[in-house]
Amino acid sequence: CWTIFSGILFLGSLRTNVAMLLVLALMFLSYLFLTIGELAGASTVLLIIGGWLAIASAIVAWYTALADMLRVSRGAFQLPMGWLG
Repeated sequence: CWTIFSGILFLGSLRTNVAMLLVLALMFLSYLFLTIGELAGASTVLLIIGGWLAIASAIVAWYTALADMLRVSRGAFQLPMGWLG
């Protein structure tokens, strides 16, 4: 269910920015690898790949959250988010 839901969120993010797109793409891929890993009889390699993709998704999500907070506060320091506009 989470794989399908994150895939739908990824499709919905195609018109936002690259940072959000990357977060949701990594999240979808991590859930996909974890799902396939479980369905393949708890394949250790696929589960490890899914776990590392989830960690990468979390790191990019923290960056995206910080960049968005800085953007909203209109401070002097801004982080690039790659607007697709």
